[in-house]
Amino acid sequence: MHWLPKSIYKIIRGAIIFYLHTFLEFKVWGEKNIPSGPKIFCSNHFSSTDPFFVITLMEEPVHMVIGPGFNVPFIRHILKHGEQINALPEYRKEVIPNAIEYLKKGESIYIFPEGDLNDQSSFLKFYTGMAKIYLEYPVPIIPIGILSPMRYVKEKEVNIKVGESLYKTLTVLSGKYYANVGEPMLFPDYEKMEDKNHAGELITDAVRVKVEQLIVDIKVSKFWG
Repeated sequence: MHWLPKSIYKIIRGAIIFYLHTFLEFKVWGEKNIPSGPKIFCSNHFSSTDPFFVITLMEEPVHMVIGPGFNVPFIRHILKHGEQINALPEYRKEVIPNAIEYLKKGESIYIFPEGDLNDQSSFLKFYTGMAKIYLEYPVPIIPIGILSPMRYVKEKEVNIKVGESLYKTLTVLSGKYYANVGEPMLFPDYEKMEDKNHAGELITDAVRVKVEQLIVDIKVSKFWG
């Protein structure tokens, strides 16, 4: 990441950290599981504030795959200058090549495989883009489970329209927000498979199961209330 977007990124990240520790009960487990070098971070996705909060989990800047946010004029400029990855329909074919290019530079990416916000009662379908990136350029996948009690997740009146689709704006601006970082995942056996589509499905399923386990771990073994 060049010095200007890196500087912008650090300023925004610092402001978010201040906000989290001032207005929320923000707890993180498993930060020691984040290795050095390029990697693919991925997590579930239930609020529009997730992309802002999760960048505080790692010291390094990350390139996040984002769709609807690029359709908001003010946010679009911040994302573009911050070298985030545009996943709007007209740019979708460039997502995987752009992600791989950053990984080859030794930098990391972050992706929400669901592509939209879930209601925390169950996940949406995990798309295979994350696995396709991994199969093209195998680096550790870092699964992350995130959650917040539903009473703190508030729907805003402003929705984001992308083509014919309308995306809700759900935010967590106070209360509790938790993140559980899992151990790095690698899939050497799947890398050797000739059927890459099937390999991608197997990787996606394995990561989804792990993210689910990380969320259950917060509820059962860590802190929940």
